Amino acid sequence: MPAFFWCIVLLLLALPAAANSDGWLQFERSQQAVRQFNFDLTFVQVRANQINTFRWLHGVHQAEGALPVKTELEQLIPQDLAGTDTFRRGDRVYYSTADSPVQVTINHYIKELPAILFHNQLEIMKLYDAVPGSSTSLSGRTAQLLRLTALAGSRFSYWLWLDAETGFPLRVDTVDVDNQVLERWMVVHLQVKPTLPPELAQLMTAELPVEPVMLPEATVQTDHQFALNWLPDGYQLLSQQLPVMTNNGKVLASWLLTDGLHQISVFVQPGAGVPTQAYRDGATTILVQPKQQVDITVIGPLDVELARRLADAVQ
Repeated sequence: MPAFFWCIVLLLLALPAAANSDGWLQFERSQQAVRQFNFDLTFVQVRANQINTFRWLHGVHQAEGALPVKTELEQLIPQDLAGTDTFRRGDRVYYSTADSPVQVTINHYIKELPAILFHNQLEIMKLYDAVPGSSTSLSGRTAQLLRLTALAGSRFSYWLWLDAETGFPLRVDTVDVDNQVLERWMVVHLQVKPTLPPELAQLMTAELPVEPVMLPEATVQTDHQFALNWLPDGYQLLSQQLPVMTNNGKVLASWLLTDGLHQISVFVQPGAGVPTQAYRDGATTILVQPKQQVDITVIGPLDVELARRLADAVQ
């Protein structure tokens, strides 16, 4: 009897670990799908009362020769209003608008897409548990729910619905600690193609700028000394800070924080004489808090209370 009892106990203890392992295998499959498939899809992005629709084309071009090189190509096209066409060739992302030169940045994905689908899985595993859920029907396909539950209560979680056949992500919800949906990304039409979509073929030969154009740096007053004395759990300061662009151009100090997936910006400006203001755009909080003749701004995927704590940590 005791031996049988301990066998049952060990089996029950092993079940959560097995479920977690299976969850990460599903997640890996979904990341591979958005990188390796040729596809043409339409998705909607829901934030608060805003709904935006985009067409997303993706393909992999394989050059011929003894050492064939694969190049990822993709394009993001707004469907609701005339806006910015975004396309990527390898690690260069381009932004094109009417009557303006093409702008280029360096990134391995288009930032308007869900970042959780493109970042390093090992880094994500430090922040989340992956727990498979039930299945449902989405866009005429059977979808498997996968919950990425934050290990720290201060971080938002993700619920992903993955196509049971291909592993392709069909829906991504960003949820808070109470499981309230802050943002939703959902595929409404998906066509997986056997070859590179013809609309992307011209990107391989198009003459495009290679190096990003450096933005003018904000004016920094070096006679002020500020320090950020606290960081949220799992975050660290980036050693290389990017220029902060603001309406008046005057920045007294700035910090960029990352946990390997998300980024939070904190910067200090001369006071504008306004009271504390807090806004929420989907999962992004924007807090402006006056303090001793300056305004401290915090922008990032965190709740308002955590943003206030960061602002208070500026000394």
